[in-house]
Amino acid sequence: MAGTPGITSGARTPEELETLFESGATLVMSSDEPVRGGEAIARAALASRNGIGAYVADPRRVLLARNSALVVTDRGVNVMHRDDGAWRYAIVLHAVEESNGREKIMVQETIPSQGLQPVAVGKDGGDARWWFGSLAVIKASAADTGGQMAIIEITEPPGAEAPMHVHHREDEGFWLLEGSATFEVGDTTIEAVAGDYLFGPRDIPHSYTVGDAGCRMLFIMIPGGIEEFIIETSEPAASRTLPPPLEEEPDWEGLAVRAHAYGIALA
Repeated sequence: MAGTPGITSGARTPEELETLFESGATLVMSSDEPVRGGEAIARAALASRNGIGAYVADPRRVLLARNSALVVTDRGVNVMHRDDGAWRYAIVLHAVEESNGREKIMVQETIPSQGLQPVAVGKDGGDARWWFGSLAVIKASAADTGGQMAIIEITEPPGAEAPMHVHHREDEGFWLLEGSATFEVGDTTIEAVAGDYLFGPRDIPHSYTVGDAGCRMLFIMIPGGIEEFIIETSEPAASRTLPPPLEEEPDWEGLAVRAHAYGIALA
């Protein structure tokens, strides 16, 4: 790791985070283009399922970006999230040295957070968002679950369609609570009604079309982080109802660029 000249060592405890400022850091993730800037780095790290490849900053530095922070140690990087004024660990990424017989490579191991707090979300609780033509309510986030899971409650109008897409960073479960929908998962077509559950593994394209009565279902994402993409591409719901019908087609090209940053590819 290489430092930025003229910047002193960062804080080493959550209590000191407020005194820090962003530095000229770069995040390199596998073969993707480098991510630069505090906010972009925090978002990318939270969305990543494999951890980060190389984080260029001073050892033992903290990079603060709004309510997220990266705490860099000699052994790895800790992703933290601020909730109700308190900093909690969301993801712990520890560097592990492995050998493939010819050379040694560094990989990242995601370790469940220690010291998580109990969380209870009522039926009318959660961050409600108008997400294109649906109502999306974030019931569990990466920050709640140590990065292990996110649960999103989705209410869709009749005939709504999710375009064919693929997740490269998370597996996705679908649990139909009300209504019906037809799912295409790889080469499989599944007709689902209330009470049904189905599973869409990462790296397999999938889509769905909602039935005539609409539907309400849970997205169960493992690991968490997809909620950051939903927040970025939605707006706070004015009420816990479906949003007004879209007046124009979404900007699919712009959406594809945003989705790529979260390991999602639109077909």
